Amino acid sequence: MLLGSSSLCVMAQSMANDLIERAIKKGIVVLRQDYQILNEDDEPIENKSGMNCYGRTYTCGVRIGENQFLVTKDFVTPWSNESIAKSDKRRPQVSYSGFLTQSTIDFEQFDCDVEDASEEVSNHLYKIEASEIEGFGIDEEAGKKKGYSVWLKCNNSFDMKHAPTGLSLEYALFNITTKDNTFIYDLPTQPKGNVIGGVFIVPTVSKIGTIELKVNGMFEKRGGVWKFISLGKSED
Repeated sequence: MLLGSSSLCVMAQSMANDLIERAIKKGIVVLRQDYQILNEDDEPIENKSGMNCYGRTYTCGVRIGENQFLVTKDFVTPWSNESIAKSDKRRPQVSYSGFLTQSTIDFEQFDCDVEDASEEVSNHLYKIEASEIEGFGIDEEAGKKKGYSVWLKCNNSFDMKHAPTGLSLEYALFNITTKDNTFIYDLPTQPKGNVIGGVFIVPTVSKIGTIELKVNGMFEKRGGVWKFISLGKSED
């Protein structure tokens, strides 16, 4: 079949989009974090009725580097939105960590010590060494960025007792100019539906024409509003 130059361009773009979508689908997961309240003897107290934990959160995570997840504060301290009085006799501690992909049915438990998390953006974004699959690169440069906002959504309204189901990804072009040492940005529009979280993916092209997908930041919900948290630390 002979194709004109415009048809070839459309086909090439379609193939590139398909490759990008498959890579992103494998790299973005739902993270579940359970926590308990422990007494001075490290025994759990005050578990919620019918559950083996005091609290549970579901957040978005993205695979980066060789074996890491980039996560938000709600994963590292899932009790941050709870008014928990901490003392020598009463403290919260993570009791379960798991992840779910779009191609799996159940959460898979993994070992994770949140106290060893590396803080990337103070009080917002963290790296944890827990992924068994190689992920995206990190784009730490500020400046003009052109890429995709990728929102992880589900069919249902999820909460502590109802896990998110029917996972899907929603893509949109996202262009932003970030500044040196500024990390938090407002969004022009808020996402709709049952949103778990999101990631800003920036495609970059090497000198030999290879496309590499890099993460420039994540979307984090604070006070009921989604904000963009950028990893950009220096100007281009």
